[in-house]
Amino acid sequence: MYKRLLKFQNMKRKKIINVPFNDLNRIHDDIQKKIIKDFDNLVSESRFILNKEIEDFEKDFSNFTNSKYTITCANGTDAIELILRSLDIGFGDEVIIPVNTFIATATAVIRAGATPIFVDNDEFYLINIEKIEEKITKKTKAIIAVNLYGQLSDLAAINSIAKKYSIYLIEDSAQSHGATNSKFNKNLSIASSYSFYPGKNLGGWGDGGAVTTNNRKIFESIKLMRNVGSEKKYEHKTAGFNSRLQPLQGLVLKEKLRYLNQWNKERNKISKKYFEGLNILNSISLPKTRKDNYHVWHLYVIRVKNRKKILEDTSKHGVEFGLHYPMPIHRQKAFKTHPQYRSKFNNADTFSNQLLSLPIFPKMKDREIERVIEVVSEYAVS
Repeated sequence: MYKRLLKFQNMKRKKIINVPFNDLNRIHDDIQKKIIKDFDNLVSESRFILNKEIEDFEKDFSNFTNSKYTITCANGTDAIELILRSLDIGFGDEVIIPVNTFIATATAVIRAGATPIFVDNDEFYLINIEKIEEKITKKTKAIIAVNLYGQLSDLAAINSIAKKYSIYLIEDSAQSHGATNSKFNKNLSIASSYSFYPGKNLGGWGDGGAVTTNNRKIFESIKLMRNVGSEKKYEHKTAGFNSRLQPLQGLVLKEKLRYLNQWNKERNKISKKYFEGLNILNSISLPKTRKDNYHVWHLYVIRVKNRKKILEDTSKHGVEFGLHYPMPIHRQKAFKTHPQYRSKFNNADTFSNQLLSLPIFPKMKDREIERVIEVVSEYAVS
């Protein structure tokens, strides 16, 4: 009787361990006072638009990404659109993108006036290299490689295709701050877009985005466009729009950038523990890392067949899981007039019903990691 009671108490103890999908407070606690103090100084001096703090962050981020130029903007979607417009990609043009990505990759193409052309994903959830060339037409002007979940696409192979057809390679790096590949240390794309949405590896206290490039012409074009086409007040060289990073975000991002490498290392340690704890389960598919990639694990995404049950029982097991992404772009109603609407994409359509994102964030506790492994293991064999 005593043993049965002890077992029940142990089970009860495990159930009260609630694991959030992400807890930003843990990384903000160490930097909040400094940022607020710096912001007080900024307010007292009334420096609110494209100030020194923004410029300082742009310089630091250029160094971090091994780029000549960084131009910040209001968000990651704007960043993609700004790149496309700087390359004169618009009405009548086509841009190839993976169908397994956040919808913003596609809507940015549409906002620029072009048409997104969808390609299936591969076993790494990245754009399927073997499917790209069959989608290239005379209208194709660019390929956007989305560095999804925290690792780089096969940029060398995509770059070869882009050169073969004289089209641009653009990166959507919204989820890959700090990701690298040991086979090359230079930027293979013409430009890369970033999002600083709060939950990203490098996230602000609000929205934000940036473009990095080594191309001077693109730099000057985007710098104009993001500031209503103006270098000097009331003088507008082009019909731009207002997409300026807010001053608080410059302060936050500059301070957070100092910690990003360490936070990415912590994410790698967590992912290693997940692999060690879950690789014995044949009923789930663990994520794969492309050879030579340094993965920064923005998301740790597995595939399970009973995803619905796991999500329904969140209040019971206490672990908050995520979904990225439950419905591929080609099945969204927003694209019901698109020629590829509801077309069959074997991997994207199959995986979308199984994908499950596990909690992963800096300063995650060992007992939280263990609890996630326990819950996944329990449901995987049930």
